[in-house]
Amino acid sequence: MILRKIKFLNKNNINMNRLEHYWGKYYPQFVVTSYWLLGLTNNFAYVIMLSAAHDILSDQNSNSTDLPKHNSTNRFDCNELSTGAILLADILPGIAIKLVAPFFVHKIKYWKRVVVVILTNSASFLLVSLTPSNLKPLIFLGVMAASFSSSFGEITFLSLSTLYIRTLSITGWASGTGAAGLIGSFGYAALTSLGLSPSSTILLMLFIPVLMALSYIALPTVDFARSRIYSELDTDSEERDKDQTESENNAGSINNGSLKDKFKLLPPLLKFMIPLFLVYFAEYFINQGLFELLYFKNSFIKEHKLQYRWYNVMYQLAVFVSRSSIKWIKIKFLPIFPILQIINIFVFLSHIYLDYFPSIWIVFLLIFWEGLLGGGCYVKY
Repeated sequence: MILRKIKFLNKNNINMNRLEHYWGKYYPQFVVTSYWLLGLTNNFAYVIMLSAAHDILSDQNSNSTDLPKHNSTNRFDCNELSTGAILLADILPGIAIKLVAPFFVHKIKYWKRVVVVILTNSASFLLVSLTPSNLKPLIFLGVMAASFSSSFGEITFLSLSTLYIRTLSITGWASGTGAAGLIGSFGYAALTSLGLSPSSTILLMLFIPVLMALSYIALPTVDFARSRIYSELDTDSEERDKDQTESENNAGSINNGSLKDKFKLLPPLLKFMIPLFLVYFAEYFINQGLFELLYFKNSFIKEHKLQYRWYNVMYQLAVFVSRSSIKWIKIKFLPIFPILQIINIFVFLSHIYLDYFPSIWIVFLLIFWEGLLGGGCYVKY
């Protein structure tokens, strides 16, 4: 048994040495690709829950090709429970963990945090896909698990990203999270449109936590990243060393400070927090409050639930485009994001009340514009 253990350890050492060889040779590619995949897999469950909101609140086990049962009482064809309920379940746990995590999360090792993220991610897909549609509380628990997983994962991977070359890790993460929206919403809409039931489609997404685990394993270790020679960066070595020292000192002072000291850090951040709050309030008000009311009976997409799914695809496509533009487009007047997003609310509301858009294509264009603002705000702030 001891010999087997020695052989196992030797094999692991050989594999690690081989992996470190490739890390050294292709370090930028490993960091960007790993962070792109981590961003993709971290936000995937969150996106799926929002894309499936209309199905979760109706009969999620019904096939998408069945004839729609329209609500004859009004022209909006709504569920009894608004898709905003799914938004609350997909947002509130995330807000809670983001509020409390900064005060204790630094005491937990990164690999332990990643395990928690992977387990809750898996639980979300299992609960939502396997629970009968009449057990709504258990389904909502699955949606909440997706929210917790996404938010705790964001805290974990973004704090970890500061230990790598930030132009690589943050760029990969921003693009990956945008891709999660596009691939998740499009994948869900496409598979259900082809005839796969919503529950089967969600269950199929269990490969996502596996991909997350593999992406984290492929990411160069913290010790390896710290030992890197920074000659590959664009800035000179003295500035890099100075920035790195200041970053480590700031991180140390934050982690070691008292609760009162940490609250003192909040006021300077309000100039970023308030605009971000306004942008995302407007965005989610539109997506989960108004999308369901944008129903075109004579559109080339006949079913209401299909229109809702493709609205999400258009929005996520725009988010992906704007988040991937971080290197090429510079906007200095940041308050423009909340101003324009709030205007979008009134545009959508005016149509809902007055019904003056002649075609669903106008809605698609407006949703794309809304997504550009939301994704752009995320990377610019």
